[in-house]
Amino acid sequence: MSQTVRFRFTQKRLAELSTEKPRAWVYDDQVQALACMVTQSGSKSFYVSKLHAGRKHQVRIGAVAEVPIPKARQLALSILKDLLDGKDPRGARGTRQQRLELRQVFEQYCEFVAAHRRPSTLVSYQWMWEKHVRQWAGARPLSSIRRRDVGNLHVRLGKEHGHYLANRVLGLLRAAINKAIRENELDMPNPAAGIYMFKERSRTRRLKPDELPQFFQAVLAEPSDGIRDYVLLSLYTGARKANVLAMRWDQLDMQAGVWTIPHGEAKSGVELQVVLPQAAQEILHQRHASQSGPWVFPGKAPSGHLEQPESGWRRILKRAGLENLRIHDLRRSLASYQLDTGAPLEVIQKTLGHGNRAATEVYARMALDPVRQSLEKAVQAIQQHAAVKE
Repeated sequence: MSQTVRFRFTQKRLAELSTEKPRAWVYDDQVQALACMVTQSGSKSFYVSKLHAGRKHQVRIGAVAEVPIPKARQLALSILKDLLDGKDPRGARGTRQQRLELRQVFEQYCEFVAAHRRPSTLVSYQWMWEKHVRQWAGARPLSSIRRRDVGNLHVRLGKEHGHYLANRVLGLLRAAINKAIRENELDMPNPAAGIYMFKERSRTRRLKPDELPQFFQAVLAEPSDGIRDYVLLSLYTGARKANVLAMRWDQLDMQAGVWTIPHGEAKSGVELQVVLPQAAQEILHQRHASQSGPWVFPGKAPSGHLEQPESGWRRILKRAGLENLRIHDLRRSLASYQLDTGAPLEVIQKTLGHGNRAATEVYARMALDPVRQSLEKAVQAIQQHAAVKE
């Protein structure tokens, strides 16, 4: 039988708590029924834990980060009084369930994402919330949201912004609410569960040869050198949007012509080496000569680098007279031109850094030289179609 751990709760002592077990309990020596439950992931919550009338009662008060210790003691005494008076001791939980807003659920989920996911994932979730959920959520309590409400939001987003975005928003809501239900021990179903995702079609859009001249003219006419260089580097490297935006000078080996993306920033979770063709190196040399600081694309966002290039991208498309072209399609365009110039599939997979296990075993046996040769051919083909002079 494990020994009860009891001490005077202080901010410092509670902050130091950790466990290798799924969960562990410690108790306050001032209000003896006040407990702190800590999980293996580091979550900490105040509870009233009391044996009364032959039954063990455990009533959650709130997260340690949200409830000050004096307030937790006060609430614990109130819950104990209700228990001894024969009242429902879980009334406090019911009240919290009625007060908990969807906005708070999302904020709590963001804390988890910030600690356990890539920074770009958090940025993406916050963008989806601000653009497509915040106004809809308002200040409504989580307990008031029904499945039909979420279903209607999903359908509307599908019509207005496409099936892919609608499915990502639905997945975000489902995950955030699931976590809130577990962490807060809420007695309610997840209103985002049981809603069918839209069927998504794989995009095949690429820059066609006859579109390249007006595209390059529009890019070179872009007044913002940051947007212009970002678009060209995205096309010449085939790297993902978030990685190009967060590119740092210390990740670049200009002598070797290689950009190393750390495992924590790569979608596959594995460190990636991205070959920089000559056209990309020239852009980077020009930027480096006129800049200081750690970022290749500095910006005013809290991250310190450019985060939302969409307005500049729209300007380019408008000048070029192109429709239905996304920034991510530049990645597909480069791969298409590699195929057009005879690159084998294994080389293209290494270029794009796909994390497929079987493909990764092939990548491990490959040198970077075939990738560089293929990239140079593809970039030359792109520039020839665009009539870009060296």
